[in-house]
Amino acid sequence: MELITFDYLFFIYLGIFFLGGLVKGTIGVGLPTVTLTLLSFFFDIKDSISFILIPVILTNLVQMLDGKELKSIFQQTKFFLFTSVAFVIPGFLVLRAINSNTILLILASLLVLNSCLVLFNKIITIKRHTSFQTQFWIGALTGITTGVTSIYTMPFIFLIQSLKFNKEKLIQLMGLSFFLYSLTQFTLFYSFSMINEKVLLFSSVACVPIIFGVISGKYLRKVLSEQAFKLLFNYMLLISGIVIIIKSSI
Repeated sequence: MELITFDYLFFIYLGIFFLGGLVKGTIGVGLPTVTLTLLSFFFDIKDSISFILIPVILTNLVQMLDGKELKSIFQQTKFFLFTSVAFVIPGFLVLRAINSNTILLILASLLVLNSCLVLFNKIITIKRHTSFQTQFWIGALTGITTGVTSIYTMPFIFLIQSLKFNKEKLIQLMGLSFFLYSLTQFTLFYSFSMINEKVLLFSSVACVPIIFGVISGKYLRKVLSEQAFKLLFNYMLLISGIVIIIKSSI
């Protein structure tokens, strides 16, 4: 596959990465979700995941280190973190075994579910969310979902809502979790020869528009309310998810 050819598609790819960075910079999440959703219209979903791993690692490393709550976060979520990272491995093995269309359908279904929960303002909290048992099963499901689809927030979002962290601590928690997931994914993809020199080059080039997008998103946050942006973002994901389901079913 020839990834870097300077035609109109190349600039579409740059625009996709910029948009992913813009969302990330504005609300602190959404880089893998946006880029995977849009890249899936041009590439196989397994290839699309391999393209975004380096930018996801770098942006979440910065997000993880930008704060003073790491020790407290680790103490409160250590069972979840260990379990979810470990279960990325069986999720990845499922990814390798199943058809790409099946992965797309799972991905799209998660997009629709997640968007509907946000748009209908459904807040789901879990009792005893700091216990080993609760964090284990949420971590296991999150790890498997991550390994299969690279959607990092389901059912992680239910733990997030239960913890009730302030905004700074929440963003740092997501940075830590997503950094660990993407680093684990990169190691697995590389170990199974699903990342080569061309993919590394393309992924590295993608970092440039993503960085510009993140910077632009921080400025956009001052102009557009976070709530309004989240609303637009989730409507976009809902429509994209429905389109992917229809496309994969034909």
